[in-house]
Amino acid sequence: MTRTYTLQIEGGEGSFSAHIPELSSILVTGGSMDELVSRAKEAVALYWDEIGLQRSPTAQYREIEVELSA
Repeated sequence: MTRTYTLQIEGGEGSFSAHIPELSSILVTGGSMDELVSRAKEAVALYWDEIGLQRSPTAQYREIEVELSA
């Protein structure tokens, strides 16, 4: 499964931090943009691995789209 997330990045030259607004518990840091993105991907994968362990065996999951005003 592939999902797309927004990475909100702060900082610059040698010191970056970012969070993913859709998954507010994830905050990552890195010394370069490549390192930051790599750590963010790893954090999202770990997040979903943990969520998967907590899922009820009888629960159903469905993605929905919600239109928000600009």
